[in-house]
Amino acid sequence: MFALAQKEIKPSVTKAEAALQKGAFDEAKAIIDVTVANQEFMVDKKGNPSKNAAKAWYLKGLIYAGIDTTKADKFKSLEADPFKVVKEAFTKAEEIDKGKNESLVNKIFLGQPLPMTKKEVAGTLAQKYLERGYDIYKTKDYKKAFVDMEKVVFFVPDDTTQLMNAGVYFGPSAGEDDKSIDYIKKYIAASGKNTDAYIQLYTIYTKKKDTESALKVAQELSAKYPTNVDFLNMEYNIYAQNNRLPEAKLLMQKRAGANPQDKESRYFLGLICNEMKDPVETMKWMQEAIKIDPDYYEANLVIAKLTYTEAQNLRKERTAIAGSKPADLAKRQELYQKIPVKLKESEVYWKKCLDAKPNEEEALYGIFSLYNDISTYDEKYEAKITELKKKMKSLGLEVD
Repeated sequence: MFALAQKEIKPSVTKAEAALQKGAFDEAKAIIDVTVANQEFMVDKKGNPSKNAAKAWYLKGLIYAGIDTTKADKFKSLEADPFKVVKEAFTKAEEIDKGKNESLVNKIFLGQPLPMTKKEVAGTLAQKYLERGYDIYKTKDYKKAFVDMEKVVFFVPDDTTQLMNAGVYFGPSAGEDDKSIDYIKKYIAASGKNTDAYIQLYTIYTKKKDTESALKVAQELSAKYPTNVDFLNMEYNIYAQNNRLPEAKLLMQKRAGANPQDKESRYFLGLICNEMKDPVETMKWMQEAIKIDPDYYEANLVIAKLTYTEAQNLRKERTAIAGSKPADLAKRQELYQKIPVKLKESEVYWKKCLDAKPNEEEALYGIFSLYNDISTYDEKYEAKITELKKKMKSLGLEVD
């Protein structure tokens, strides 16, 4: 038997680069692995990196990136985790080069070697990973797509478009909330202007129940865009959900002051005042809302309920007077006369609700209860009750 000795591989950046340029990743890998492992080649006599050390590491990064992105099965199996080597190699190359060289490798253009800048290399590799990542994203394998998106950002760390992609779209879809936050912060620090980044950051913090961080994002947005109602509402929602009503009220007053025709801010102010147990202010803001839009269902509904409650409170006040002195009897009579007036005042707003939404269940039951109360004072309302019952039954609503 004869043993054929395999030709020894010697360190050579030139041969590694030539193998890379012809797409022979197996040959290129074999040469570059030997090259960077050779102490005599990589270190000079003074113990410093040799003149070719930076290029050797840079080529290694390029070769392993080629293995990572190739579609050829015979090359894919050359390394289990090529990108781990890619990151290490490019990082070491830059540590040695320290930005002294604009280019460390060549490309072949019209048959001749032409320097390929680091920026070109980074852009080319980023594009390869981006295209593959998008294709994977379309299959809804979001975690795998995000892996490629992180590779993109490795090569173009200051590219706001790719930071946006990573933090706002790919990261959240992959469930990578913490990484998404980091990428969005980098996007903002790099002077990214798209408000979708802030909205996504707000959404992630809200999901994580990090109220203070979410509030800071909302406050920054509403400060930058004071006339944007959606951004003001983001801040408002945090105050409202966390029972920070005075802050919510101040914010809505700011919004109302900015737009005299903003009925919603006035409606929200009414709701806040209602939560703060201030019926006078509640009524004031609801009335302000219907001045802008007389058919505003929600505001009319609140006023209808408030005036109905006022009528019921008058009845409770009258019932509480148990004395038989002339003053007591006079007060009871005065209240007795006020109750139907207040009930009929409430009727106006219940009717406005039904004009806006004729079949709305809450409004129908509200005015039905009101008519039953008024009929105690005015028999003509019996006919209205009968007619209303007929309508409610036709809608499948239960009535006595």
